Amino acid sequence: MLGIIAFALLLMGSFEHPIFFVIPLTYLVSICVAYYIGAKINDYGINAAYNWSIKWALFVLFLYLTATFMQNVFISAMLFFILINTALNPTMFFKKEASS
Repeated sequence: MLGIIAFALLLMGSFEHPIFFVIPLTYLVSICVAYYIGAKINDYGINAAYNWSIKWALFVLFLYLTATFMQNVFISAMLFFILINTALNPTMFFKKEASS
């Protein structure tokens, strides 16, 4: 279901601006890299604070860039960023420890 919604948002944005697909993909890669770096933090409190703050900092940065350079796809981009934020969980990047 999330894939269908993401594809629909990508199509809607691409109709409005031909290079729209670059913004969400760059956002997705940026947040994945940030979460990967955050997975290396061992302290739970610092990890949670880092993941929360980097998630929203990237969200605001990419919304600002979209609003500045691609005003006609701002709503599509915002919905796509929200979809990525809700679907992507920082714990996906933690190493699975083998239980003994």
